[in-house]
Amino acid sequence: MKHLNRLIPLFAAALPFTAMAAPENLNDWENQRSDPASSWTINQLLGDDVIAGENTKVGEVTDVIFDDQDNLQSLVIYSNGNAVARGFRTVEWPVKLFEPSDVLLSIGQQPSEFGNQQVTLSPAELFGQNQFSARAMLGMGVHIDGSPYAEIEDLVMHEQGQATSAVIDPGGMETTNY
Repeated sequence: MKHLNRLIPLFAAALPFTAMAAPENLNDWENQRSDPASSWTINQLLGDDVIAGENTKVGEVTDVIFDDQDNLQSLVIYSNGNAVARGFRTVEWPVKLFEPSDVLLSIGQQPSEFGNQQVTLSPAELFGQNQFSARAMLGMGVHIDGSPYAEIEDLVMHEQGQATSAVIDPGGMETTNY
């Protein structure tokens, strides 16, 4: 069985996905599914409203920052200027409350505390060395044996916040995403 030590290039680096292994036969890809009881996807998180304090919407999740070990480190939040000054901020993971079936999450900060964080007008300024953007990975190509095979549609996360696998779309093939 081949192991995919580096699934996709991301700028000059790659997110390893060391826990993900490619099956020997491409027909077996569809049988690799995560346990839905203990996992969720990045697309369930992107766009979620972010609540601070009792019930103050301070922004929405626009990106996710991973470290080079596939662990979710923080969320990139965009505030539109209603409750706090306009711009991008980060919130460390895990948050106070996140239910994947919900469209909002709660952080352990008051609106004023969240609003006093460093703000930037570009989310790229929030990423450090050896950190990777989930949004940049979505749509990237997957190659098998040097040939284009599919695009990344989503990233599957374990309940502790580690990327365990990717949902891929083998465009043009008679199959569903897997």
